[in-house]
Amino acid sequence: MDKVMAGNYDIMDKKSFGFNGGTDDFDALNFDITLENVLGLYGDLGSDSLESLRSTRKKPVELKRNQKMLSLCDGRADMFLVKEGWASLCHATDKRGQDICNVFMPGDIIGVRESFFDNHDITILALTNCKFEKISVEDIHKLFKTDMDVRKAVMSYIMVNDNITIERLRSCTHHRSEERVAHFLLEIYTRFCFKGLLKTNIYAFPITQDVVGELLGITSVHVSRCMTALEQKKFIRKTRSSIKLLNPEEMAAATGFDSDFIYGHVLIE
Repeated sequence: MDKVMAGNYDIMDKKSFGFNGGTDDFDALNFDITLENVLGLYGDLGSDSLESLRSTRKKPVELKRNQKMLSLCDGRADMFLVKEGWASLCHATDKRGQDICNVFMPGDIIGVRESFFDNHDITILALTNCKFEKISVEDIHKLFKTDMDVRKAVMSYIMVNDNITIERLRSCTHHRSEERVAHFLLEIYTRFCFKGLLKTNIYAFPITQDVVGELLGITSVHVSRCMTALEQKKFIRKTRSSIKLLNPEEMAAATGFDSDFIYGHVLIE
């Protein structure tokens, strides 16, 4: 069983980049989030590749909390780098809720996988106030064809994010609600650590219990009860906008969370 510890990610410090979590309760690193820095976490990029990524066309986009944005680019989804805030992909639904299928944090790129499918639009829901960088799909796809370093980094990014989804699905189909919530909190923590956005085991957690419930297939009331149970077991300490993991190693053992499955193949110096 892989142990989840902040120290496991010291290797990432030299690749750290920015984050604005909106709380003073945790110790986050403060560097710029750029496309080349993000993709550089998922594959080695030469100087030419870095310059090509810096030169891709970009446009700033902002969304207020609970705003939605439908994105379709010539039959393919647009791509957005999350600079600040939390957002989600969602689907239109006649039922209660937003039909949220994934969450994205600072340093994530929305729409990478979807951009390779024809007629695959995406709807982005801002879970907090958000700042994005809209990235030219045409430029990225051109680099994907001509630059092997960029191609490897993009494919690695897609595979890692698929691994995250697979791990979350496995948790939802094999574990009780309390273990699902604990597993999800470890997922978020590990995503922050991999990007080099944390120095401690405290991280911003501004999303609602409704969002967590939709992702994990349980009600918001059940999410609240699970959080309380985890606090009583001294696994976590929760505030209004942050989570502190008190014993991530024991949580990983209890939930079967395996960070090595998600990131093992890209944790290379």
